[in-house]
Amino acid sequence: MKKNRERGQATVEFILTFVFGLSLMLMIFNSAMNYVTGYLVHYATFMAGRVYMTAESYSGVYGAYEQSISRSEERARSAFRQYNLGAFGIQDNEFFVNKSRSGQSSSEYLTVGVYSRFSQKVDVLGKIAGNTELDLVSEAFLGKEPTRAACATRVCFAMTGRESCDPTFDITLFDDGC
Repeated sequence: MKKNRERGQATVEFILTFVFGLSLMLMIFNSAMNYVTGYLVHYATFMAGRVYMTAESYSGVYGAYEQSISRSEERARSAFRQYNLGAFGIQDNEFFVNKSRSGQSSSEYLTVGVYSRFSQKVDVLGKIAGNTELDLVSEAFLGKEPTRAACATRVCFAMTGRESCDPTFDITLFDDGC
């Protein structure tokens, strides 16, 4: 009489294949979630960069450039927060602003804008890739347009040769390339 020593072999193969297949599906799902999160963070960063680039709070006071830049930064942070990225584990403190400063060189001016840094796990369960995390960066270095106060100062300098003009001095000339 011949004994069947392969009894239960199909069950063992099914369990091993099922575990492998389920792990593969979870890894694909996690990769898809990482892509979606990355795209959403990139969109939020881009929109915040646009807000930072175009926000203007010209008060009519010469030398109010720093105040205008800080208000632009506040508005950009507010735009970034509107996307509720906390649901994806992205915190507001992972959003940074490269401010524009007066007297910047042309190479520094290229990095004026906003960016965010965040980390995402490669593996949901931590069994396949361990606790490895992806360090991701989203950048929106669009360049900050000169404020109207900076334009007024430049026009004043071009017309009078002085850095600041008397507030009663009527300057109405602004050029587009200020």
